[in-house]
Amino acid sequence: MNESPAEAVPEVRTSDARAIEAMSDVVSVHVTQSHWWNNASFMLPFLVGLVSTVAGLVVSSAEALGFGLFAFGVTVVLLPVVAVTWRRTATVVVLTREAAVALHEGRELVSVRWDASVQIEDADYDSIRWRIRPAVGEHMNIEAELYDIEGLIEDARALAGLTDSDSPAREGGTR
Repeated sequence: MNESPAEAVPEVRTSDARAIEAMSDVVSVHVTQSHWWNNASFMLPFLVGLVSTVAGLVVSSAEALGFGLFAFGVTVVLLPVVAVTWRRTATVVVLTREAAVALHEGRELVSVRWDASVQIEDADYDSIRWRIRPAVGEHMNIEAELYDIEGLIEDARALAGLTDSDSPAREGGTR
């Protein structure tokens, strides 16, 4: 279906690779290019804490040191939230001749069969860019961090037998 671009394809995690090997009729594989620590809710307070703590120690500022320790505290409080949301993030989306399958480190999160797909909609919400919707059941979110989203959507529409006109247009035009 879709030709792979010349740029480097992100490496598939070992647990995802084992799950993909067990699948039949794989058309394309789209790897998430981020990791749990890329989450801004974790990294921002961590980096602020690091910079502020180091600055506080270097210039002997109790305020900067205190703020750095506070930011580290925020990081620790947010860590469980980041961990829970990461477990629900697809580390890879696999398109087969039968379905789209979202995996998280080898564990299936959601699968949408092409014969049940009625719409591929442009979501453009937070990190979610597209949704593959079945007539009944749970939809699949396609997140911005996935490699080659354009190819994924092109292949998904072809496999589901849907066209651009089967999906609602975005405000301000279509993609």
